[in-house]
Amino acid sequence: MNRQIAGMLVGLSLFSGCGSESQPASQQAVKPENTAKTIAQTTTEKKRETSSEESLPHQKPNLTASAPAQAKVDDTSLQKAEEFFLRGLEFQKQGKLAESTQELTMAIKLNPQVSRYYFHRGSAWADLKQDASAIVDLTKAIEMDPKNAQYYYTRALFFMTRGGAELAVKDFTKAIECKPDSLQALNNRGLLFATTGKLKQARADFERVLEIKPDSIDAMNNLGFALMNLNETDKALEVLNRVLQLNPKYLNAYDNRGLVWQRRKEYDKAIADFTKAIELSPNSLKFYRQRMTVYQLAEQPEKQKADEEKIIWLQKLAGLNERLAKTPDDTELILERAQFYLASEMREKAMKDYAKIVELTQDTGRGYYIRGALYLEENKLDRCIQECSRAIKIQPQPEAYSVRGDAFMKQGDVEHALRDFERAKRIDEIVAKAYLMRSKSYKEQGEHKKAAQDYERAVAIDPSLGPGKLDKEKTAGKPVIRPIQ
Repeated sequence: MNRQIAGMLVGLSLFSGCGSESQPASQQAVKPENTAKTIAQTTTEKKRETSSEESLPHQKPNLTASAPAQAKVDDTSLQKAEEFFLRGLEFQKQGKLAESTQELTMAIKLNPQVSRYYFHRGSAWADLKQDASAIVDLTKAIEMDPKNAQYYYTRALFFMTRGGAELAVKDFTKAIECKPDSLQALNNRGLLFATTGKLKQARADFERVLEIKPDSIDAMNNLGFALMNLNETDKALEVLNRVLQLNPKYLNAYDNRGLVWQRRKEYDKAIADFTKAIELSPNSLKFYRQRMTVYQLAEQPEKQKADEEKIIWLQKLAGLNERLAKTPDDTELILERAQFYLASEMREKAMKDYAKIVELTQDTGRGYYIRGALYLEENKLDRCIQECSRAIKIQPQPEAYSVRGDAFMKQGDVEHALRDFERAKRIDEIVAKAYLMRSKSYKEQGEHKKAAQDYERAVAIDPSLGPGKLDKEKTAGKPVIRPIQ
């Protein structure tokens, strides 16, 4: 099973309380039995407990146990096919799925009588979202080796992630028939039973897992949820308490136990458990929503409102992250998220985004003066000047001069500020103020002509600084743009 399929399943939230998008992989109720890495490693591992030698990629295929009678494949083709197959597995391990399918296709062309070739190609097609091709190959593998539990299990996971619960249940059942102690097949079938309201069947599957592996906290957690929905809340609490004794950081056990407390109208305990879940997964909308509901039931409107506001905040962040997932190198979006973090007093995360912008704009230096603008706002003037100078060294841009000019202005260095403003071709009230300040300095030094020129420039930009009207023939009217030295 490839790691991409594994990722989809680990992130699958089947129903409230069992499995969550925020649950660590080791605690998920829905888990595959293999990942791309373990598939690739099957070339060097010992034979696993499967019903067919076909699961051993390093062995020569058993032609008599595979497909119906076909033309005999010569030894050279057998060897080359296996070489293509092993390269295909290596590509899967590296996440190069398109290349993997090409290698596996060559293996199948040379030797179409080996079920695992179809199985691994089908898994790669599934991860590439080529569902039609995936189902054809996975089904072909099952037809060739109908007693292979792993094949049924993998196709069941495929159906499960595509909304085919009924088909998935059938395949999980076949996998269990082939391998009665298949913990994951039992656990996942139990989850599907639970989603369709077949709680007694779900309970039976989870209890069967615990008979085989008494310390399976995933199965305990799921059993606790099933017991709650069967209104056996005392037993549910007993099971969930055991889960948290074994693993105090098991996220969904707090969630499930919180739901049990809520059902029993013990709201303070429910709030405590949902709060613990939030501590373990601070960005989970689900847990905030559930705590907000309990605050409402407990008639605590202020805390309910606080959770409502947090949910809105998380939704905005989720929207930004979703857009960035589609265009991860969009510097404007990254800047928007950085500013969102700053507004939320999350400076460390904001600075990571600013660093990302710097990394993406090394050719223009834009990221440096954008970060410089942040330092200016925080009154870290030396840092601001340093960042803008880096940007200017890469590529002189008006924006960098403008921001650096503001930093010089705040430091009282009017001369350097005006030089940068002139290079930025900037005209506004701050520039006018800079000319006025330098005018006063010239006047104090006795340089009255220069003082008059700067005064006239200041008033030309901002008339509120001087007489209502100047003699246009005797004034520069606007700043002088000096050549960059």
